[in-house]
Amino acid sequence: MKAIILAAGKGTRIGSEAADLPKALRLANGRPLISYVLENIDFLAPQDICIVVGYLGHKVKEELGPAYHYVEQTEQQGTAHATKYARAVFGDYDGDIMVLYCDMPLLSRETYQSMFREHAEHRAANTLLAAHIHPIPAFGRLIRDENGQLIRIVEESACTPQERLIDEVNVGIQVLDSQSMWKYLDQVDNNNPKGEYYLTGIIDVMVRDGLKQHVVHTARLEETWGVNTLEELHQVQKELHRLEGK
Repeated sequence: MKAIILAAGKGTRIGSEAADLPKALRLANGRPLISYVLENIDFLAPQDICIVVGYLGHKVKEELGPAYHYVEQTEQQGTAHATKYARAVFGDYDGDIMVLYCDMPLLSRETYQSMFREHAEHRAANTLLAAHIHPIPAFGRLIRDENGQLIRIVEESACTPQERLIDEVNVGIQVLDSQSMWKYLDQVDNNNPKGEYYLTGIIDVMVRDGLKQHVVHTARLEETWGVNTLEELHQVQKELHRLEGK
């Protein structure tokens, strides 16, 4: 098993530029956000983890040390675009690869492990983490066909009024079969309002070729919290403090 952590972002809305830090190194309860993520995937060896860096990437490397693989996303054009940089490290690997994010410190080891386990059990080409959340957040909505099969994800900005009512939303983590992921990542387009190449776009192209896709749900809503604003950072810090006090 391998993992790709997307950690190239600036974190503009949480004031990272003023702090002269990339988003991955913003502190939550005195620790960098990415350190919680690495702790929760420590069932993988460091050499099986590739970190995609960008803004102030040298600081991420200095903080985390040389045990991990690093690739640099020189131009940010979306999550699928960022993931493709890791081909330089894992392009010849035959197995399962998880793509995850540096700013989700509350996502548990158990959930990460269950995603790998269910991906293997269902023999899927792609396994996605989702949740049913109320009130519905500004996350991508899972679109299913008449048989209940996942066929695509529509980002909030592209949702129709009817699609906005769907409460099954994308959390963002995916496990992919390495033998197909690079091929299908190359087929993801940027035909969306933001003109970005989204990792969720791989679902559409896999569906066209009839590949099996599976969805894992988390009922622990705090696991879905990412850090994009100062308010979200404070929310995450309160929950981390609560967990550390148990």
